[in-house]
Amino acid sequence: MLDKLKESPSKKLLLIITSGALVSFIIITILFQLDNATVSALSPYGILHFEFAFTPAAAQAIVTNWAITIPSVTPIILNGIYLDFVYIAAYGLALMSANILIVRALSDHWWNFGIICGIAPIIAGILDIVENINLLTILNNPSGFPAFAPPVAAVCAGIKFGLLFLAIGFFLLGGIILLIRKIRGGSDS
Repeated sequence: MLDKLKESPSKKLLLIITSGALVSFIIITILFQLDNATVSALSPYGILHFEFAFTPAAAQAIVTNWAITIPSVTPIILNGIYLDFVYIAAYGLALMSANILIVRALSDHWWNFGIICGIAPIIAGILDIVENINLLTILNNPSGFPAFAPPVAAVCAGIKFGLLFLAIGFFLLGGIILLIRKIRGGSDS
């Protein structure tokens, strides 16, 4: 089934998807940095602290800190989580299509590992959605959220970041191999 990705979608379509998703990724990253700067200036806890709170007590402490010290932070965090759903599509499509382009350009012995790295961002995106749903559950009911929400969000965040590092690592490694191959005029081995 995944062998179909050797030819479809077309290289042109993958380049269009990669470019469009990359532009969206960059714009949203800038917006996130503005929100993060605002939150960091007002609270010792940022979104990463919240994502990795893991225990109900830690999540409660973060949300309580936001509510007491700076009530305007919770809407910023909520908007950031809602925007993250668009961000998921941007990073997922950009990394997936870029890695498919790279694995197609490498020799066949890279295919199995490369295609795993190509679909890793999509799996990361699914985990990010589960994480976001749990974070929204906490924020929308800070005094009565289910105890499973913080650990589920933290585990999903950890696996998500691992998969994204894998995909980015393959993108960089594959890009370096292709660059060296182009400079030498030979094939990868």
